[in-house]
Amino acid sequence: MEPGLYQGDAIFRNQPSYKVFNKSFEHVDDTLYTCLNEVIPEVLSQELEGPSEVFTSYSNDSPPKDPRTQQTANKSVREHSRRLLPYKFPNLREKYSALTSHQQTACMRVLLAWQRNDPVPEDDFVVWRVTEKKRHTEYQMFQKDVLDYETSQRELLYAPMMSIVQAYRIWHELRMKQLLKGVPNDTYVTYSGLPHLAQCKSFNPQTASVEKVELKRIVGQVRLWPEVKLKREELMTLNVRLCRFSGIETVYPTIPMLEQPDEGNIFVLPLESLLMLLSTGAYVDMPTEMLITVKETYGSEHKCFEFKDPFPARNCGWHTSGLLLTQAYQAYRAQSGEDQWLTFDQNGSLKDIPDLPSFKELAVDLQMDYKLRPVDIESAAIEPSNSNTAMISWCLRSQDDDDAEPSEEFQMYSSVSLAGVSDAKGAEPLGCHFIKLENKPDCGCEIMSKYELLKAWLHLKLLKAEIGHCSRVSLRDFEPLLEEKLTLVSLEKTLHDYYNTSVPQLLSHLCEFLKLFNAIPPGDYLLRNSVKYKDKFLLCKPIKEPTPPPQSFKLHELLTATAPSDECFLSQNSYLPISNTLCGRLHEEQQLLPCAFPIKTTGIAVKRRNKVPVEEPRRQPINRRVAAHREAQRKKAKKSQKMRAKARKKQTAKKEDENEKEMDKFMSL
Repeated sequence: MEPGLYQGDAIFRNQPSYKVFNKSFEHVDDTLYTCLNEVIPEVLSQELEGPSEVFTSYSNDSPPKDPRTQQTANKSVREHSRRLLPYKFPNLREKYSALTSHQQTACMRVLLAWQRNDPVPEDDFVVWRVTEKKRHTEYQMFQKDVLDYETSQRELLYAPMMSIVQAYRIWHELRMKQLLKGVPNDTYVTYSGLPHLAQCKSFNPQTASVEKVELKRIVGQVRLWPEVKLKREELMTLNVRLCRFSGIETVYPTIPMLEQPDEGNIFVLPLESLLMLLSTGAYVDMPTEMLITVKETYGSEHKCFEFKDPFPARNCGWHTSGLLLTQAYQAYRAQSGEDQWLTFDQNGSLKDIPDLPSFKELAVDLQMDYKLRPVDIESAAIEPSNSNTAMISWCLRSQDDDDAEPSEEFQMYSSVSLAGVSDAKGAEPLGCHFIKLENKPDCGCEIMSKYELLKAWLHLKLLKAEIGHCSRVSLRDFEPLLEEKLTLVSLEKTLHDYYNTSVPQLLSHLCEFLKLFNAIPPGDYLLRNSVKYKDKFLLCKPIKEPTPPPQSFKLHELLTATAPSDECFLSQNSYLPISNTLCGRLHEEQQLLPCAFPIKTTGIAVKRRNKVPVEEPRRQPINRRVAAHREAQRKKAKKSQKMRAKARKKQTAKKEDENEKEMDKFMSL
């Protein structure tokens, strides 16, 4: 039997021809090509197989649009090599200034000199006086255009506030836990109504003043701050880590009540409680609830009215954003370990001045010892930031305009938080320091609200300081714009010019409001401002009944039922005009006058290099005979013209004489 042919290894049997594998990679029947380009239905759904409308809307023929707002992007590239502001005035109607570039620059130098307390150049002041009428007309047109711009672009302008609202919710929760600690969740009903300060007017015109101001005691840690200036790096850090520093708890030290003089009623009014009374109803993002305790002083008929710190506002807006940024900045500076802090004990005495913290006191371990930590264990919480409280006694004195002697006095005690001190002994506290967010940084610096002006005025008045500080920061990217110095005179002038508010009259309304508390019996109360009653406070009293009435409410449920939001603020048409006296970084970089339109740029004449010389016409030689003849003809014509004019005058005079003679004959008849 003949042996069979060798069939080869079994692994190679029943295989396709080599032609199946001898194909290019791009061939449709290639196995690898088919596997790589196969569309799995589970991975790529049917909705995404077709071309997306978002990406097909971008074409090279049209400018790119922002998919969030469906509007053309103003700037797609930002230059980070220079520290210039990326803002440009939104000149939607393409209006331009009536002033020249030289006039705008001269007027801006005048404002900068007044702003920095420098001498004003005489030439610039002359230009300032000459262009006064033009500037006033342009100021009115500018404010109208900015108002229309904010009304139409309101949601887009306040879109960056969303991150601040989220951080404010974290801070609001911590602050509410701190204020409600030890406060029972009682049931409250309305006891009576108290009018707002605007309704509290006396029969006789009177004014009031703040007198006998005395700093009693400082307790806590105060920052040593010789030069008030916010650095750009600090603000950029806050912009990224705002929620982190907003979640740091700030524990304010309490000061025991000092010895009370037995001369009359005593009012313990913290600064925030005083501001709630003075500015209630003016803005939507104001505190609306405050606890009050009425006590009878031991051994006398007088009373002590103790106002607690108001509960934080539940509506977000201008003031809550500025408050949150100020609190976050203080917490950031307290954790950095670079500042010096002065410590005051409970008696108000200053301890030893600390040196700069060493590496042992820093939160970072510089020894670099590696410690293995389990993943599920969180790191240690951040310690509470440094804080302080200052107790100030002062007297609120009212006086009638007709009488020379004061009519009534109120003994007041107010607690204030100090921003810092300028000397190492703690004897010179800073007047105030606020961070104001600029909502329209491309238009200029806004004026301060009435609440901010009153707060700065009370800080300067109670601390007996001459200058306060307001750091203006852009809402969009936290860029520093201006370090403004505040004085009592400038604050009172702004209140009078923009808000028609006189501080002495406002304090007299406060006197009339405090008189209403004499009839309130001792006990615990809740002073509340409701939206239903726009011109009065509701004074509520706790009750202890098994079946509460239908109009009652629980205190904790009232304060924590709703989370803070900015819906009410965005629905209102609140507006802050642009100041025409503040020059910020935008004006200095672009050489632009505040509250003025930009200058229209015109083309510059370019000098030609290869200029063709123009040939002058050849002068003809002068013929003296012809010139003499022409001069004789000119004199002859001039002489005849004078003779004709003289003849006309004689004829006119002759006619007038004849008319007079005829008139005499007629009159004689």
